[in-house]
Amino acid sequence: MSRIAEIQALVRNGLYYLTEHADNEAMQDDFDIYDIENGLLNGRIRKTWPKEGKLEVVGKSLDGRLIGIVCRLTQGNKVRVITVYEDQTK
Repeated sequence: MSRIAEIQALVRNGLYYLTEHADNEAMQDDFDIYDIENGLLNGRIRKTWPKEGKLEVVGKSLDGRLIGIVCRLTQGNKVRVITVYEDQTK
């Protein structure tokens, strides 16, 4: 199973959580938990940091904006969302 498929399966099963930082950053860009879920479920991995085990997923929010989500898979087999931002890359 690919990393994005693994992330999406965990999200579909509710096995993810946001750090306080991710929650604050999402609110600043007017994203909510449903936007983050949608971004993870329809996104693709754009960048990885193998040493840190982090991945950047870029997808679309419910209102169609690009959303960037930096996350990692935990040892407990959950997706830990580290930060969220409106992606401005064209």
